Amino acid sequence: MIRLACPVCRGELVEESTGWMCELCNRDYPVLDGIGRFLPDDRAEHFAPFLHDYTVVRMGEGRAHESPGYFRRLPEPTEGDPLSEQWAMRARTWAAVQRHVIPSGPPSLTIIDVGAGTGWLSNRLARLYHDAAAVDLTVDRSDGLGAARHFNSDFGRYQAEMDALPFAAGTADIVVFNASLHYSTDLERTLREALRVLGPNGRIVVMDSPIYRRESDGRSMVEERHEDFERRFGTRSDSVPSIGFLTPDRLRALGTPMGLRWVEYDVWYGWRWAWRPWRARLRRRRAPSRFALLVAHRVG
Repeated sequence: MIRLACPVCRGELVEESTGWMCELCNRDYPVLDGIGRFLPDDRAEHFAPFLHDYTVVRMGEGRAHESPGYFRRLPEPTEGDPLSEQWAMRARTWAAVQRHVIPSGPPSLTIIDVGAGTGWLSNRLARLYHDAAAVDLTVDRSDGLGAARHFNSDFGRYQAEMDALPFAAGTADIVVFNASLHYSTDLERTLREALRVLGPNGRIVVMDSPIYRRESDGRSMVEERHEDFERRFGTRSDSVPSIGFLTPDRLRALGTPMGLRWVEYDVWYGWRWAWRPWRARLRRRRAPSRFALLVAHRVG
């Protein structure tokens, strides 16, 4: 099992009947509804406006579900689901992850799923006999970690932030940012935290985050997205400012001093998706985002 540590002081945790206690700073981390709550009170208060707005947007987009069968099929889309096209893309990304990064065991790998949402990826990893840990801020029972109750597989669930993971140093083989790295508020800090919990040969995997060649195109997308949310849902959903997108230059500039080498794998999402950049050029609009599977290896 993955080794836990206090996300505040990194001290060793003692398991109790109701959760864990840090021997070093005496903080208690309870388990509620099967989820380890590793978000200290001050950080929960910090993220409360973001989680409120995030939930409003997600519910407005039709992401809430109660059917166990719906969750167990993910990332395979469900017919009639308004988000079926998005899930079809996720399914192709997941296929690429299996092809290039995470084969079925043996050997069994310890994998931290950051931005796990409902835990669908951790469920798939556990079914391939890997030791998975699902991490997210939201514990919603219809769209967050609470929905993982519908899965039959066994994996840990932890409410925590990506910059303060509740795991001991060197405990993981892979950290996956599951459609989540663009939610980082400080990319360097987030990547360094991932490196902290990885073993010497560990890898960082980035899936389903928007990538732009030019910063200006990414910034335009972020502003358009906030305006769209405000028009449709009554909130800009920007109370916690995130980076919003990735660029190759950003990743290179941070990766080199950290000793990281990025490898990019293209994922085929179909002709309609491939045509988007050409259509944008013809219409003289900003370049659209692209998605790729990114894997960071430690150099040396």
